[in-house]
Amino acid sequence: MDYKIITNNNKVFNFFKETDEVVFLKDYSIEDVLNFIESKCLEGHRLLSDPILYNLENQDNPFKSILITNNQLEDNSHSIKIILGVLDLITKVNFTPKELSNETSLEEFRFIDLNLIRDSIDKINFM
Repeated sequence: MDYKIITNNNKVFNFFKETDEVVFLKDYSIEDVLNFIESKCLEGHRLLSDPILYNLENQDNPFKSILITNNQLEDNSHSIKIILGVLDLITKVNFTPKELSNETSLEEFRFIDLNLIRDSIDKINFM
């Protein structure tokens, strides 16, 4: 395994916990997840999936799963620039996903996030 999954989505955690390394950030907001990713990038881990919101239809999704390298790398400046840019972007656009009390909507968002991270893993495994 060359990657680890960072997520605040329990569906992603439960799906991958037996086969992959997963860091579950329970009750973290997306901004908290991105700040955690920033700290990992500063330690030398490289981003392997896109930390940016995938599309406007997914902007209300309170769940975020991101792939990073399992090992620390010597030159990680590109990933640091990306994550700092994403953090700056969500500050400028005042990104705050809607707090949804509807469990059906939350489950749909969990499923969307799971499918997005599965697609990212499939792409990495294909390379």
